[in-house]
Amino acid sequence: MGDGTPSKIPLGHGPPVEIDELPPPPPLKFSSVIRIIGPSAIVLGVAIGSGEWLIGPSNVVLYGPYILWIATVSILLQTILNLEMVRYTMHTGEPIFNGMLRLWPGPRFWGPLLVVLSILERAWPAWAFAAATGVVAAILGKIPGAGEAIYVMITGVILALIIVGIVSVGGIVERALEIVQWIMIFLVIATLIVLCVIAVPASVAAETFKGLFTFGYLPRGATIVLLGALAGYAGAGGLNNTTVSNYYRDKGIGMGAKVGAIPSLVKGKKITVSPVGKIFKVDPENLRRWKIWRTIAWIDIVGVFTLGAFIGMYLPTALAAALIPLGTKLPAWGIAAYQGEYFSRLWGPVGWGIALLVGVWILFSTQLGSTDMITRTLVDLIWQASERVRRWAKGEVKKVYYTVLTFIIIWIIFAFALNYIFGIVPFAWILMVANISNIVLALTAAATIYIGRKYLPKETRTPMWSAIILVIGVIFWSTFAILATLATFFGLTI
Repeated sequence: MGDGTPSKIPLGHGPPVEIDELPPPPPLKFSSVIRIIGPSAIVLGVAIGSGEWLIGPSNVVLYGPYILWIATVSILLQTILNLEMVRYTMHTGEPIFNGMLRLWPGPRFWGPLLVVLSILERAWPAWAFAAATGVVAAILGKIPGAGEAIYVMITGVILALIIVGIVSVGGIVERALEIVQWIMIFLVIATLIVLCVIAVPASVAAETFKGLFTFGYLPRGATIVLLGALAGYAGAGGLNNTTVSNYYRDKGIGMGAKVGAIPSLVKGKKITVSPVGKIFKVDPENLRRWKIWRTIAWIDIVGVFTLGAFIGMYLPTALAAALIPLGTKLPAWGIAAYQGEYFSRLWGPVGWGIALLVGVWILFSTQLGSTDMITRTLVDLIWQASERVRRWAKGEVKKVYYTVLTFIIIWIIFAFALNYIFGIVPFAWILMVANISNIVLALTAAATIYIGRKYLPKETRTPMWSAIILVIGVIFWSTFAILATLATFFGLTI
């Protein structure tokens, strides 16, 4: 560069990054900010799924609302985690997993580990499987059981193919998902509010709200795996959180605008995604811009994700607490329709239909986001690590994206066949991946602390108070991961 600043600088155990100018942020006014926020809406659309619609109510109807403090802690910790992960992306243009490839001992260690963890946590059709039970329930007029497994399997495959269609149009995949998830969020939350106003007594509503802040309550004899699932899947959970940094890159927030985005298959222009990030020079003007970009990140994450996650957890659990007797164990197969029979007692077929529609909406949006999240995570890891793949794709990252997506869909169809052959119930899948999420969250939080403190300049690095909170997060999620493991393999109980 002409001013004596080097054009590239080293960054961790990876290729050097270029220095470029930080793009100017939009004006801090409602009309401008509302157009640029949205990555958290995609994450929230996935969050209001198995955690809020299934695992939260499962815990509440078994143990009462006071168990919800676990969800509160997890959501607040995820808020700080998301803010710190996107800090790295806004400064470098790289998603956080790509930053983890720069950690010692390098990408040959972290690449395979992150791929395996991503597949274990997200490459399962758990939510399409659950949503399919709701569709089959609507067709049969009853909650399906093991005898209807073949119908659930076929329906789940169809839902998976619909998801491929959605992420294949719209120019930029992130934008297509954002539009769909905003619609889903609005419809789901509006419907849940109406249902709660009609069906939830004030005393139950107050008790459920109180439960969100009754810290430390643990019922004797509680199932540790179910409690661990609540810690792992309240809010977004695991890979859902890490992918917010990918969406910040694709949305062009901060230095993400300098790196590129993943275009859709249909109407998607040829866009080159740099395998290496770009950072900005620390000077007064860039720091002024940085502060505005960080304000936008706070509005997006706290205003959309955090607020939405609390609303998304509170409404379904209050509804379940009002309708379902305490101590009820939710059905293993009819998890998308579990509230349908209780609503049918209030409003007959109309209540049954509304409950099914809401359940299918929520779980389908979760599978939609999860399918894209696992695909783009694998693509970003491969894109940075393999020059051979970049040459094969001739610089077009969408070729890699849709190749990986094809394999993911084939795997999902294969997994449905395994479900049918071995008789695996939908809720078992969800409990398994929710507890794996605790491992991913703890690992990501630990890595984010190091990356944010060591790889960023002092003017933009992770502040000490955030690092301390993330240390608490590492302890919180690791504890539940260890306890769930001991409960699963050694029968540990509370």
